[in-house]
Amino acid sequence: MSNTVNYHAPWHQLQSVIVGRCYSENFFEPIKNANIRESLQRIARETEQDYANIVNILSQLGITVVRPTIDCDLTIMDFVNQQGSIDFATAKSCTLIPRPPMQPRDSVLVIGNTVLGTAAEFDWFDTLIASDCKHCLGQEQWFDAPLVTPVGDTVIVDCRNHAWLAKLIQSWFPQHKIKPVYIGGHNDAVFCLPRPGMIIGTYHAQNYNETFPGWQVYHLENQSWDAVPAWRQLKHSNSNKWWVPEAVANPDFAQFVDTWLNQWTGYVQETVFDVNMLSVNESQILVNNYNRELFAYFKTQGIEPIVAGFRHRFFWDGGIHCVTSDLHRVGECEHYVQS
Repeated sequence: MSNTVNYHAPWHQLQSVIVGRCYSENFFEPIKNANIRESLQRIARETEQDYANIVNILSQLGITVVRPTIDCDLTIMDFVNQQGSIDFATAKSCTLIPRPPMQPRDSVLVIGNTVLGTAAEFDWFDTLIASDCKHCLGQEQWFDAPLVTPVGDTVIVDCRNHAWLAKLIQSWFPQHKIKPVYIGGHNDAVFCLPRPGMIIGTYHAQNYNETFPGWQVYHLENQSWDAVPAWRQLKHSNSNKWWVPEAVANPDFAQFVDTWLNQWTGYVQETVFDVNMLSVNESQILVNNYNRELFAYFKTQGIEPIVAGFRHRFFWDGGIHCVTSDLHRVGECEHYVQS
């Protein structure tokens, strides 16, 4: 358990962090179709390998890592509905594969010395956080924690889909200035703040002069979800058709496996460099993969990018920043963002 919580800015020296966890290969063992079973088991195996690599890198940098646990007897059959399929209602995941505690960032919001549990998945991480600093929001107040980004005494809050969110965050953190934005998605899929005055951003947001006046912006082209439109279309087009665990063949899911699970890894790594990065401090940052242009820019800024690949981030809907959650960074609540 982490005894102290402290977070004011994403570039402060990282001291302790949560890293998520994937299912074991045993989770997918009941699947009858060998092609589907083996592909999903490979994803589970490779995902945990990537987690272990992230943990190793962080540990070698002197950072304390804590992780959730999963019942080793849990299998996919625990999530099958009465019709013998997995749908959104049972999986609670847009991949329609029930998501394990892989992305603590989605439900763990840390601002200053306070932790808010913002969604049901917070239950996975509850025991990793000291009881005197955490608060679990009621279901009527749930939201994705990456909609909120603390930047010193300012908090950036995406209100496009939750008009009430700025008011909620202000009620919890009255000493902070709240800056509403209207991007319509997780902040960490749109911009990264490696140090004061610097933004690495996609073209989803063009109003950085309003949100971060005077900050330098380096735009990444052809990045994030827009670089793989076919994946987005396929992933969201098969509601209630993905899965029949007892069936020998499932054409819809088999197409999904053949199209993406066997070949997509190289494709995604070759074409997508996410802004979903994790700063260790102002001089080091964990990234998903190599990007020549951005690495050259980092070099001019004296920042060392450390590659910590997360091969199946598009399957699980999360990159390096998503699968971690800062618990303690060394730094105070300072003023970085002008009005």
